[in-house]
Amino acid sequence: MKCLLDANLPFSAKEVFPDNFNVAHVRDIGLESASDSEIIFWAKKNKAVLFTRDLDFANILNFPPQKYAGIVVLRIPSFYSAKNIKALLKSFMVSIDSKQLKRSVIIVEVGRYRIRQ
Repeated sequence: MKCLLDANLPFSAKEVFPDNFNVAHVRDIGLESASDSEIIFWAKKNKAVLFTRDLDFANILNFPPQKYAGIVVLRIPSFYSAKNIKALLKSFMVSIDSKQLKRSVIIVEVGRYRIRQ
């Protein structure tokens, strides 16, 4: 499965994904300073699930799940360190069936997640 990590997630978060995932960070593809619309366009065009902390992407009226490969929004405190973010992502990836990522907007919080389709 192809995934894209937004600039607001640590570059090192790529290491928490299973080996069968093809994960890129926006820095890998030259989009580190890109707008939200440029990032979601790239993700849609490349059929990549977008992982972000940007709560704008949680709005299913603006980003209908059926139009995208998937969007995962981490709703976490602003003070979270890279270590905290990676631990949360790892816990989430272990707990979810990767099929649930497809065509969904998933809100991940500490200790739980919600799936919108």
